[in-house]
Amino acid sequence: MASTAKQFVSARHEGRALSDFPGTLPASLEEAYAVQDEVLRLTTRRLGGWKVAMIPPAFRERYRAERLVGPVFADVIQTVADGGTVEALVFEGGFAAVEAEFVVRVTGEPPSDPQDWLGNVSAFATIHVGSEVASSPLATINQLGPGAVISDHGNNAGAIIGPQIGAELQRDWSLLASATLVEGTLVGNGSAASVPGGPFAAVAFLARQLAGRGRHLAKGDIILTGMTTGVHDVLPGQGARLEFAGVGGFDIRFAACQPRSSAAAS
Repeated sequence: MASTAKQFVSARHEGRALSDFPGTLPASLEEAYAVQDEVLRLTTRRLGGWKVAMIPPAFRERYRAERLVGPVFADVIQTVADGGTVEALVFEGGFAAVEAEFVVRVTGEPPSDPQDWLGNVSAFATIHVGSEVASSPLATINQLGPGAVISDHGNNAGAIIGPQIGAELQRDWSLLASATLVEGTLVGNGSAASVPGGPFAAVAFLARQLAGRGRHLAKGDIILTGMTTGVHDVLPGQGARLEFAGVGGFDIRFAACQPRSSAAAS
């Protein structure tokens, strides 16, 4: 497990692809999260939040869970205004995709009871339109499944946080429509209701999962709550546009990761 974590951290630091999973693929969620915890121990990058994703149905019987979580590091979190454009780095020769998501930001002291995320969260959180930049040095990461995804940073390479959603739009998640276009072509439609139970149900799951690992959410954390229009492959040099009805939209340009300087976080 330590060797697997070290090789993923090194590949990301060097901006290089991996031809195979480095080591033995974890056979359980416990083994996979042990690798993820070792990644968090090894890296010097500052944790900025978390991602939550649904486990594909084909893997649920094996791993006995519906969702998984992974870390999001502060140096790859960006904000964008309505109509703005950001650049996101992905692994050339690895896996890279864009996902339209709803992003929760913890603005106050988070509740100790995860169930509180299913009520009125205005005192301790805001919700925004946004995107996950999903990318890994390992091109086959999704085919290998949750054991690989959890081991390698949750298959995350960035978070884009767009305009905030007003309280009046949070009453019916199905009304918060989302759309993803890649190179000008519509590739997926959805809504906040595409996340089972809604975005805050994903955060409640995360809070419970972290508690079981001796971790917790903190003020300032951001949470990517899950894809809403599908997982759409992208390549360095391509662009995507994400649109959210009644809230706003923004553009992302993708570029290839480069080796981090020795002074940068690994």
